[in-house]
Amino acid sequence: MKKLILLIAIIATIITGTIIYYQNRTITLHLAMMTGSNWDVPEYDSFTQIDEAIARFEDKYPNVKITYETGITPELYDEYVARKIIKHEPLDMMFIPSSILNDLINCNALEPLNKYIVNYHLDTNKYYSSSLESGMIDNVIYSLPYESVPRVMFVNKTLLEKENIAMPDNDWTWQDFYNICKQITKDTNNDNIIDQFGIYGYSFEDAYYSNDSILYDEKTNTISVNNNIIEAVSFLRNINKLHNERLSSEMFDKGYVAFCPMDYSNYRTYKPYPWRVKKYSNFEWDCITMPSGYSGDNTSLINTLSLGVLQNSKHKELAFEFIQSLSYDESYQTELVINSQGVSVLKEVMTSQVVIDTLNQDNPGDSTFNLSVLNEIMNNGIPVKYSEEYNQVMQLADAKVDELINNDDDIKNAMVRLQLQINAMLQK
Repeated sequence: MKKLILLIAIIATIITGTIIYYQNRTITLHLAMMTGSNWDVPEYDSFTQIDEAIARFEDKYPNVKITYETGITPELYDEYVARKIIKHEPLDMMFIPSSILNDLINCNALEPLNKYIVNYHLDTNKYYSSSLESGMIDNVIYSLPYESVPRVMFVNKTLLEKENIAMPDNDWTWQDFYNICKQITKDTNNDNIIDQFGIYGYSFEDAYYSNDSILYDEKTNTISVNNNIIEAVSFLRNINKLHNERLSSEMFDKGYVAFCPMDYSNYRTYKPYPWRVKKYSNFEWDCITMPSGYSGDNTSLINTLSLGVLQNSKHKELAFEFIQSLSYDESYQTELVINSQGVSVLKEVMTSQVVIDTLNQDNPGDSTFNLSVLNEIMNNGIPVKYSEEYNQVMQLADAKVDELINNDDDIKNAMVRLQLQINAMLQK
């Protein structure tokens, strides 16, 4: 009996010692993040907010330390992450630009998050679907959305006022868009050279998404050309025929063009003081929704920066808890949207009157963009999903559409042939 009691005591001591050891030992979580903006605009001090979130997490878990490397620019970030993964260097969680998300999923680098979402009782309906779906494939969630940027239409208000044209409403259509471009496009100094233009940078992708259509289906790895796609190409041809000039972004910057699609992050960066005096300073400008197609809606592309847990992490639960605190916590997301250049991924944050009022305070009095419309833009948005196949498809499609809008070939026949060509390539 004494031997049994002694054995039990030894086992109890070992268990107690093990528990104390694991409670007291330091667990280090490695985070990958970039220095600078994911949206190619001057960056606010993002490290301060991340550091505050880390400090709160470390206060909750005194034995946990979160580290990250500084100085990794957006241009170097892809290579930095790839090296970490290939060399099996410590990495538990990371910020994920949409440009590399699909590659990370395909190489099984990311941990599927569905079970963690269930365990932590996250209500995914609180997210904008366009933000959440950016990190999903076949209903499997591989990343949580962190910050989104929708595509909006920049408007040269000075040029419209010069031509006595009212600012379009946020429910404007292709027909409204075409009519304004037609009125704007002209030779203003009678030298027989058109020097004032309606639109620069409106893409095939912009057109077919706003006409209730998707060209590439990632599930079947095929493209489908329907009547809405044909309408989109036809509209691009009609608007292209208003002039024969090859435009550049510099021409919009100098005030010669009425419309130019850009990311909301540009508006958020360059509209407030002091950046507004450094860019687009020679004309008044604002932004509105993208125009709706004949069969569609005022749909914008939504680009999302997300957060993921690495499959090789030894501390997946802790890593998930940290990234969900950045993605799902309303107070954090409120602070993010007020201080950064993007849009919160949470509906309640973007419909908060506090957030709307704060963002409006940053804008000069001449701004007519109702920031509450961002909620509508996000609800109607289509998530950007880049992949090697998608990039190949768009490269071929854009080249063909560029030909079609500059010639008189039958659009339907040409696009059907393109569909056969691209699908044959994708199936190889």
